[in-house]
Amino acid sequence: MGAGMSGPPPAELLRSLLDGPSRIAGAEWHARVGSTNVVAATAAARGAPEIHLVLADEQTAGRGRQGRAWQAPPGTSLMLSLVTRPTVAAEHLTLLPLLTGLALAEAAGPHVPGVEVALKWPNDLLVRAGRAHAWRKAAGILVEAVPGAAIVGLGCNVDWRGVERPPELAARATSLAEAAGGPVDRWRVLAGFVGVFGRRYEAWQGQPVGFLDAYRSRCATLGSGVRVERPRRDALQGRAVAVDDGGALHVRDAAGETVAVTAGDVVHVRPPR
Repeated sequence: MGAGMSGPPPAELLRSLLDGPSRIAGAEWHARVGSTNVVAATAAARGAPEIHLVLADEQTAGRGRQGRAWQAPPGTSLMLSLVTRPTVAAEHLTLLPLLTGLALAEAAGPHVPGVEVALKWPNDLLVRAGRAHAWRKAAGILVEAVPGAAIVGLGCNVDWRGVERPPELAARATSLAEAAGGPVDRWRVLAGFVGVFGRRYEAWQGQPVGFLDAYRSRCATLGSGVRVERPRRDALQGRAVAVDDGGALHVRDAAGETVAVTAGDVVHVRPPR
């Protein structure tokens, strides 16, 4: 069961991240926090350099859909935040969540051989055993702007085998270990993600839209029938037809009108391509 992984990352891993070729410039570990994003924002305010890594075994202020509280047991998930200080033009900052999702998908793939790994726009990590199976969410990402920095928060369900979960999560959430049918080491996932993210992030600074073709090829939302719950607006239903160079999702409705969506909760209403 995943709780067996509880505890800090190996010291040699942290040393390799700080002293090796990764872009990690600083790191801190917490057994329990309210939110790694809040801790990272505090670190950014005190001048933490790019890229500063915040890791936690347990978050107490994590919340699920429609405000429902949900805390995964210690040791079952990879919970981290990164302090980044992007230099791209302001119009390209909206792409950072998509870039992060792509990096996580690329890092997670080797840990779930034979399993399809994709993204739901903008950056939920999805896995499934094949087309006969439904996509299930294994990770979520939240990027928040703070003065002088962007905080990249990530929660990945690494090993939830034997973990009870609320009914609203049981049918749609899973973990990498459940998808793989065996144990997955969250610290190997961390090492892989940090490496892929660092390379993708560095390339993004020079070519902000250069990663989007790779993102689009991973995006299970494209070609799907979707319903988009939009803040302070009516829900939009149609087919997802494109992700533009600003990261917006284009949805064609029943009348044939294409609407660009920049924020909203996307639900796949029939099996994606």
